[in-house]
Amino acid sequence: MSDGDKKSINLDYRKASAEKMVKKYEELWKDLDPELAGLARQVTEATEIVGGRKAAAEIMGVGQTTLDNYRSGKTQPKTLEYSRLIDARGLAIANYFDNERAAIGKRLKETLDGNKRSLSKTDNSERSVAVARYAVQASAGGGSVVLAEEVSDYFRVGRAWLERYVPRGARTGIIEARGDSMEPTIRDGDILLLNFEINRQDVANGGVFVISIDGHLYVKRLQILLDGSIKILSDNKNYDPETVDREYADEKMMVHARVVWAGGPLR
Repeated sequence: MSDGDKKSINLDYRKASAEKMVKKYEELWKDLDPELAGLARQVTEATEIVGGRKAAAEIMGVGQTTLDNYRSGKTQPKTLEYSRLIDARGLAIANYFDNERAAIGKRLKETLDGNKRSLSKTDNSERSVAVARYAVQASAGGGSVVLAEEVSDYFRVGRAWLERYVPRGARTGIIEARGDSMEPTIRDGDILLLNFEINRQDVANGGVFVISIDGHLYVKRLQILLDGSIKILSDNKNYDPETVDREYADEKMMVHARVVWAGGPLR
């Protein structure tokens, strides 16, 4: 079992533990003022997310019996105590997603570097170029988990044709799209040619990109709004757009590449 799997199971376990503890205390919250009941619920859930009763008590700087009183609603935590616990909960969740993104980014970089080395061996005078096809599928629908980024095979394409879409020497790759949310621009099963040499200005200019959100890979149209938030659009009007606030953009999503060409069998 990989470290990523262990982290995922650990977070899922803590969430399940939080739900279990909420059910345990719900009976005690029925007679409380709704605001106080909500506070007790937040303390109970956060306690499990940060690692349990002992860890939460240490973070808040109180005894475990005092923490139990906070969870039952008998007494309420001081503002500083509560802030420490909520901050720790947010940090625990952020660290989990940071580790997930780092693992995905590391694997992708390794394969991209390998592709770059392979292409560097190709004589610039050759009329064709080997473009790596990666063993991933970017969802143009509900999302697919990133399983691997290994190179599955290579496509040889004309150098002149390739340079119509990407600058010479740019890192490129090919993946397959799944789903219908980008129709008619991209159809289910289309092959996508990607340019990995992008920056924030490229995203600001708009276009279709391969992105990952919480460990899932998508192909979507992006727009950066005036307030810095990112609008995620599907060309299929049956799918509603989503917006990621600027403060969460770096935490929740990663932009991997721009889609510069898409194609598939005649329909």
